[in-house]
Amino acid sequence: MQVQIELWQLITGIASCIVAFALVVWAFGTILVKQFKALLDQRFTSINSDLTKRAAEDIKVAEQLRQFEKDFSAFQISLPVLYVRREDYIRGQTVIESKLDALYSKLEVVQIQGARKND
Repeated sequence: MQVQIELWQLITGIASCIVAFALVVWAFGTILVKQFKALLDQRFTSINSDLTKRAAEDIKVAEQLRQFEKDFSAFQISLPVLYVRREDYIRGQTVIESKLDALYSKLEVVQIQGARKND
């Protein structure tokens, strides 16, 4: 038994196999591109939401920083006043203690003189 195929049938068969293979490759390529596009869209959506969250956090941090700077400026303004008050208190305590020491010395002298008169 011999199978005879004419040339035009052979060329048509090979061409149809090539076209079928090309269609399969094109279909897989299309599916791959759609999956890749979906993955990229998902990533971009995720990145966009992360950037939105980060921007909101940056705004909060900037506001906290402004508040901190404002509080620190108020502290710097009040610091010299508190320091001077503390220094004045120490100076006043020193004056009071020196006066008490002088009074104690005078009282001691009076006690010694009173003791001599009684003897």
